[in-house]
Amino acid sequence: MANIFASFHRAVRPSFSAGLVRQCRAPRSVRALHASPVALKKKQDARAPEADDPFGDEDDDSLFGDDMFGKVDLGKQAQSARVDAVKSTDIPPHNPSVPASRDYDRTARFEEIYQFVNSAIADKTEPFRQVRSAAWHHLFSLASTPEQLERVAELFPKWRDARRSFRPATPVQFARRCEELHCPQLGLKVFGDHSKYGLDLSLEAARPLLHSLHLEHPLQDTITLTALFSVYKLPPVSSDLVCSALLLTACFKHSSEESLAVARALVPSFQQLLEKTQPATLALSTEDHGKPADKEKRWLAWTLKKVEKALQRQELDSSWLRQWRVASGYAGYTGLE
Repeated sequence: MANIFASFHRAVRPSFSAGLVRQCRAPRSVRALHASPVALKKKQDARAPEADDPFGDEDDDSLFGDDMFGKVDLGKQAQSARVDAVKSTDIPPHNPSVPASRDYDRTARFEEIYQFVNSAIADKTEPFRQVRSAAWHHLFSLASTPEQLERVAELFPKWRDARRSFRPATPVQFARRCEELHCPQLGLKVFGDHSKYGLDLSLEAARPLLHSLHLEHPLQDTITLTALFSVYKLPPVSSDLVCSALLLTACFKHSSEESLAVARALVPSFQQLLEKTQPATLALSTEDHGKPADKEKRWLAWTLKKVEKALQRQELDSSWLRQWRVASGYAGYTGLE
């Protein structure tokens, strides 16, 4: 089995190395300062109150630091905001907690945030132009084409050069958006060059990319992604039920002599992994419909159906798989793609 994997990986060996992965700088922690009621009152009397703390917690979902351009006159700011609201009602406000109008221009909103993030990251002379990590998630959701998402990805090196780190959820959201926009090769490019983009691959990020790659793209892309597991020190693909099912399906579908050899070699470990997994823990639930975990269960249900048919075509025992599918309820579901 080792010889099979070695020869197969040599044929599709990726062009990167483990040396590309560097440790991300840990974000600096900020110590909270406490003020007594008396001191707080004096502080409030001494100056006009600001809308928010410009050094607010990164967990806040605001896109930008609140004091983006230094101190401003609040009266003039309110008047300007009213004028801007009259001039442009099709673009939602910066604060995502404020609902946008139903007919706002999605492309205009994307461009607005993109241009601000681009200029704010590049401009190192204005410390107040602070972009928060949440801006990436809003750009991902607003990107409606692979080209727009690629433009966002090309901002990652600037963020890295500014010595900013990504939230753990950012790579996952990026990978999911790549899957939704049918551009997993963009994700493969970004995660395959950590020294440039600085985005860490995780199991949660790998699953949607594998799902999008395993049927619509060459097998080499799927193998390249699985090779990144060791680069990012992730558990082996064979230890994750969803990932191994997707890889197994891709190998059977490619149907070359080498890919079928790899598939047959993967079957025993996949069978052991499945037997260790309680079917009830992965049963589909209508209450979870649409959630990421539910999507992964549906991918698993669909791929297990494909694997069972492939085993039958190869005249291999598939009774163990059929039994698990029945016990989990997967055998009775349709439309699981």
